[in-house]
This record gives sequence, structure tokens and C-alpha cells, in this order.
Amino acid sequence: MSESAAPILSIKDLHVRFRMGQQSVQAVEGLDFVLEKGKTIGVVGESGSGKSVTALSIMGLLARNGEINQGSITYQPAEGASLTLNQLADRELRKIRGREIGMIFQEPMTSLNPVFRCGEQVAEALRLHLKLDKKTARARTLELFRQVELPRVEEMYRAYPHEISGGQKQRVMIAMALSCEPRILIADEPTTALDVTVQQHILKLLAQLKQERSLSMLFITHDLGVVADIADEVLVMYQGKAVEYGPMEKVFAQPAHPYTKGLLACRPPMRKRVSRLFTVADLMSEEQEVQDINALYQSVEIKEDAYQAHLAALDSRPAIMEVSDLKKWFPQQRSFWGKASDWVKAVDGVSLSIRPGETLGLVGESGCGKTTLGRTVLRLIEPDEGVIRYDGQDVRAYDAEALRLWRKQVQIIFQDPYSSLNPRIKIGEAILEPMQVHGLGENDKSRRQEVEALLEKVGLSSAHYGRYPHEFSGGQRQRICVARALAVKPSLIVCDESVSALDVSVQAQVLNLLKSLQSEMDLTYLFISHDLSVVKFISDRILVMKEGKIVEAADAEQLYHHPQTDYTRDLIEAVPGQMGKFAI
Repeated sequence: MSESAAPILSIKDLHVRFRMGQQSVQAVEGLDFVLEKGKTIGVVGESGSGKSVTALSIMGLLARNGEINQGSITYQPAEGASLTLNQLADRELRKIRGREIGMIFQEPMTSLNPVFRCGEQVAEALRLHLKLDKKTARARTLELFRQVELPRVEEMYRAYPHEISGGQKQRVMIAMALSCEPRILIADEPTTALDVTVQQHILKLLAQLKQERSLSMLFITHDLGVVADIADEVLVMYQGKAVEYGPMEKVFAQPAHPYTKGLLACRPPMRKRVSRLFTVADLMSEEQEVQDINALYQSVEIKEDAYQAHLAALDSRPAIMEVSDLKKWFPQQRSFWGKASDWVKAVDGVSLSIRPGETLGLVGESGCGKTTLGRTVLRLIEPDEGVIRYDGQDVRAYDAEALRLWRKQVQIIFQDPYSSLNPRIKIGEAILEPMQVHGLGENDKSRRQEVEALLEKVGLSSAHYGRYPHEFSGGQRQRICVARALAVKPSLIVCDESVSALDVSVQAQVLNLLKSLQSEMDLTYLFISHDLSVVKFISDRILVMKEGKIVEAADAEQLYHHPQTDYTRDLIEAVPGQMGKFAI
């Protein structure tokens, strides 16, 4: 074996368990893989599959109740004998952690210390591991910030984590992980919930740094589309075990395990218009062997004549909501006397209309004004100028009581289901509360029956009524938020990035749920997302937003096949795994 292909990290028969009182949970079971020098392994699986536990085991960062109860993790330094990491004392492991093996953690906001400036946190790692003085560490940090393409590096050095965007925080984390020039980089979900364009930049940056530094990389994600853009080999994990392992091209072209096929199938296809997405559960329960994902989606493909007939039927209905020249500006700078001297034009002269039963997609990068627009049309944020009409009525003219009554007809599903739910209130009561506020139902008994029926409708159980939000997974919590939005029988729902932070498999389930509920209840959606593949799947028409303005509007198929602006083309090309030979 040549030196370039020499294994730098070997994991053999790894078992990791967590003690839960008198019981224990086996999080990783019998895992084997070899990371070669200069190569990238993509580790793929849903939440709870054991991906992050594997990474934390390598770094020696397992929680106190976690332990490696079998197997070995062997690291080969540049010089000297190999080291079994799980047998090293913590003092010895600290010399390797950060210096020889760097890690980019999943959530940069919780990984960066909020009370220290970003530059100081990177410089601290340099002073600790490389024994650099303050001046040299600062200069090296600024150089690292330039390498990861952060703007205004001096300003970024002085900034606190909350003062910069999510993509910028992730670049700071990359700079910190690379600061001591490690030989192995572990990237744990480094692009989850980022814009697809920011994600594309991060992936290109990692690929470039890997080539420049001959890095070996372990890239952890739930999205096989992301892996297609960066990995040499793919390791698919399911319930703590490796179910598939091999070269990236082979795994994508000829997936062997139903779970791998499910992960491939649940990504919204860009080249086909389909009525529903296949989920991991569909593929795991298939009686017949599924060989070709493309052929599978042909069974649910919507033909062009049916699609045009659907659009024509929507066009024949009068608009349920019309927005004209809507503006919402926020003061950015003020003079000594408090007068605004500069503005952030979050929504700058936007006009749109939504017809009953339609899904209007709103897509764009973070900061383009999507969320502000969604909240402004519902008057959760008061507009500065413009007209909002709902069923012909001027919404801006509503007084407090009229606005409260209107809230029954329009609802919103927020991006983060956990922060949307009160952790101290049982989920059944959280769904029942808006029914009480609006006087729906004869009494609490009848309302409870309605809530239990709603829970069943969104794919949960009526037995979940008395549970708290923390007892559910992310996908289940989002279903709870959908049930709460439906509780007052609205006509229009604003879905604000409602699937962006979910695993692609769970995302597929929630998208299917939203489509089936729309068909059953004649719902109208304003669907906001940064991911054009998701928006294209669920939307009838799409608006593309940039810097507070609508820069393109078209039906979903026309926008994908004939984009009119470079910005839209960039959004299409940024969708992971959708532009290559393995795209559906």
C-alpha cells in the first residue's frame, strides 16, 4: 500500500454504550472502517444512527455516562508507532485533540463561547497547542480568517458570535479546527440548516483546504446529496450499525441496502414533478427489491398536461390574499439625536397574490427578507407602507378585535419547533389553547376530542396528548406545530422554513403530510425556504427574493427549467447532489 493510501485512522469492532440509570443503550455496535491519508469518508444516517457518537468517541469527548465497551480506534501519527486512542489517558489525548485531529461541531452558536470574541477563541487554541505568543497568534488567526474567506477579517476578529451570521460562525469554527494544521478533520453536520448557497461555499472551501493541506476528512451528514459533492467513500449508518460501506460512485449508482435507497429516494427530485416523496419507511418495507430510484419516482410523476390543468384550475379562482408594494425597513444607524441615518430594507416594495388551494413558494438566501415578509403579511410585524388584502378586506385597517378574529383564518408554522412550543405545557394543551382563545368547540371535552383527532391526522397518537415537547423527536415536534396551526381551521398557513433543520428523511415525511392536508382541507400555503428543491416539490408558483425585492416569479417547472436571473441559477446549482450524474 502506498503512503498516500496508508490508513491514518482505523476503527475496528467499535461498540459504544450509554448508561441510563439501571439500563444501558448501545449507540454504536460493531463499527468498522479505515480512513486513508488524503481521503474523505462521508458518514451518513438519520439522527440517532450513531454518527456523532462515533465522532465524539474518536475525539474522546463522550458524555460521562458514555463508554467504549468494545473495539479499538487506532491513529497513525506522522512519526512513530500507532496509538490506540481509546486507551490513552486524557492528558495524552489532549495533545492529539485539536492538534492532530480537528473537529467542526454541528452547531456553531453553541460551540463558540458567547462571552469571548471570535478571534480570541481561535487565537487561544494556537497559544495552547503551538505555544505562540499573543501577537503571533493574532496574526495567524487573521490569516486563517482570510483562508476561510471571511469578510473584513479585523472586524470579524473583534466580533462576538451573536454579531455574525450562521455561515460566518461556521467559517470561524472551520478556522479554529484548522488552526493547528491537523492531519484529520472531523466535520459533524457542518452545513445543517445553512442556506444551500452558503452550504455550497462551505463544501467548496473544505474541498479546497483538503487538497491544499492533504487533509484526511470524516464528513458526517444526514444528506446523501451533500456527500455526493465531497466524499470519496460512503459509510451508511442505521441504528448504530454500518449497513453499507464503499466508494461513493458505487453506493450512489448501485445502493445495496434498502435504507441507503430510502435516503437517496427521500431527497426532493429536481428533474421530475412528483405527487409525493418516498420515505425511508417506504423503502424499508418494500416487498419487491427496488433497483432504480428514477424508475421508482416515475410511478408518482405528474405529467405535463395534468400539471397545466392544475395551474389553470388555480388561476380560475379569485385571490385569497393580495399584497401590493409592501415595505418594511429597519433603522441600521442613528444620529446623535436618534434620527435614523441608514436603513435595512428587509421588504422593499413587494407585491404578490395567493389563490385558494395554492402553494406559493418564497425562496432566497438568509437575510433576503423572506421571514420578514411572511410575518409582515400576517401583521406579526407592522408594515411601513403597502396594502394587504384578505378576501377583499384591507387587513391594515383592522383594529385589535378584528385582527384577533382574522387570526383564526391565518396561521404560521415556525422554523424551530422546539422553541415554538412551551416546554412546561403538555402538547395536547398547547394545541387546545388556541381553540379556547377563539371560542371553538362547545367545551373542553369536545375540544380535547378534536385535539386527539388532529394528533392522529398528523401521524401521531392520541395517547401523546399528555406528553411534553422534550419527549418527542424534531420531526414529531414539527407535526405537533402543524396540528396546532390546524386547530383553529385556518384557510392560509405561512410555513416559515418549517423543514430546514430536519433530517432529509423526516423532511420528506413532513412535506408529504403538508401536501396531503392541503388536498384534504383545501389549505393555502405561503411556503418559505432557502432550499429550491424543497420549494419546487411543494409549490405551484415560486417567487425568488433577493435583498428585499422579488427578482423572479414563475410556475415551479418553468422557474427550474428556464431561470431568468443569475441569482436563480445560482440557487438551482447550489442544491446538493442535484446537478451531477446521480441526480433524480
